[in-house]
Amino acid sequence: MSFILTKKQQEVLEFLKKYYEENGYSPSMREVALNFKISIPTIQGYFKELTLKGMISKLPNKSRSIVIKGDNLPKNMSISIPELGTISAGEGIIVNENDNPDFVEVPASWVKNPSQYYCLRVSGFSMYEDGILDNDLILVKRQATADDGDTVVAIRKDSQEERATLKVFYNKGNQIELRPKNPRLNSIFLNRMEVEIRGKFCGLIRTEN
Repeated sequence: MSFILTKKQQEVLEFLKKYYEENGYSPSMREVALNFKISIPTIQGYFKELTLKGMISKLPNKSRSIVIKGDNLPKNMSISIPELGTISAGEGIIVNENDNPDFVEVPASWVKNPSQYYCLRVSGFSMYEDGILDNDLILVKRQATADDGDTVVAIRKDSQEERATLKVFYNKGNQIELRPKNPRLNSIFLNRMEVEIRGKFCGLIRTEN
């Protein structure tokens, strides 16, 4: 559902965007009030309405924490996403998620609902033709389904321990093909009951060593 903003709400939203692009962080409520020469309670009211209309959100217990949402985000806005563990770009790695994760800054334009996303560290080179290399970070959207050609986080259940792997998904009827993007490696074919989709690849964060 889309909401129509009043003229003043639109002006406040544009000010928030411009301030973030110029400074790399959001303004304080006092700075917004001073810019428009109105009281802080009035600005609080505008923030409440913009939040209800899905235009902004505020991280709890943090100053300068306004997050702008929707289309036309500030070019330099980022958002913190948890790094939950390691994903194999190979035969698979034992599932071992981090209960106390570090956080990775990713472009806010990549993320619609932060709670649906997480990051993983890549181990291996089976996806190198797609530019996904060993030790890269990838952004993943939580989902349990996939379309042909999607790059997915797949859990292999064909051994005593579940193993996670990053591959391209193809539905082959009674089987699932997990295809690498490395001509030296072969596809993995598994029965449907031996595969669980945990997420879809949405972006690459290259880290420099």
